[in-house]
Amino acid sequence: MDITTIGGIIAALVLFAIGDILEGGNPAGLIHISSIIIVVPTTLSAAAVATKQKYVVAAYKELKIVFGNPQLNPEETLDQIIKIAEKARKEGILSIEAEIGNIDDPFFRRGLQMLVDGLEPEVIRERMELEIAEIEEYYEGAAKYWITAGETTPVFGLVGAVMGLILALKRLENPVEMAEGIAGAFTATVTGIVSSYLLFGPFGHKMKAKAKDIIKTREMILEGIIGIALAKNPKMLREQLLIYTGKSEEQGK
Repeated sequence: MDITTIGGIIAALVLFAIGDILEGGNPAGLIHISSIIIVVPTTLSAAAVATKQKYVVAAYKELKIVFGNPQLNPEETLDQIIKIAEKARKEGILSIEAEIGNIDDPFFRRGLQMLVDGLEPEVIRERMELEIAEIEEYYEGAAKYWITAGETTPVFGLVGAVMGLILALKRLENPVEMAEGIAGAFTATVTGIVSSYLLFGPFGHKMKAKAKDIIKTREMILEGIIGIALAKNPKMLREQLLIYTGKSEEQGK
């Protein structure tokens, strides 16, 4: 669970409610079902129009990393790389074939298998870099869907407000109903702005940020496998790859 996502949303909503109450309002009055229906599904549909189908699917599938955390353990992965590097240096590349089955990460397994199969380091790098690029494009497309939704929502909030005002102005003969209609109309604007800057936009930006951690781990695996292929000293290889775990930055402070 990512407390900054869940806690941030809850804190913002609570603060909105407190501010409204202090001004003599009722937060429940900001929840207008017709405004939500007009603004939110319409925004998500419009964002889908602007996004390739596979990335729309990915956008919802990968929401789990916005509210949770990717299953990454770069330090453990680094230890596995170094263990395999030591074995390969002592017993030869073919000796690491038995270790492949112990690796959970499919990307890591494929890289090691290419190494055991005797592919040249340049070929391994080319193939693994292509796969990393595809992963990066996948998360970029998924995040872009939410960012597009965040950019679009305020506009649909405005559309909802205008629609509400049109209906309200048709009730000129009844000032009370007209006032209620105007108040309801402006809830669409609130819904659009809150959805944009509290939900959809932040979802996209956080997804991009966490995708960078995934990509960084893949890059560490790539460099580790190339290091093994080149028979680098395991100690030197560890120092080279430590930067991908963030530990080298901490040690420098």
